[in-house]
Amino acid sequence: MMFVGNPLSGMAGPYWLPAGWAALGQLQPPGASGSLVRALSFFDGTGAGAPALTLGLWVLAGLLLILVADRRAARGPRPEAQPAAA
Repeated sequence: MMFVGNPLSGMAGPYWLPAGWAALGQLQPPGASGSLVRALSFFDGTGAGAPALTLGLWVLAGLLLILVADRRAARGPRPEAQPAAA
């Protein structure tokens, strides 16, 4: 996200980037959040649907990855009980 998302975010406006790169930047969280803030701040929410949907999908993807990691950790090998030292 840092090396690809930030330069392609188009925070000054995605119109300064080439067409393909601007579209890719708007699909990543930095670009979508910049567009969402711009739409809410200057245009009374007009055009905020696509960036909000993009950010929501990123949140869902993150939650899905957390659930998958939790399931894998629960399925992993359990440490055996150590006998008590007398």
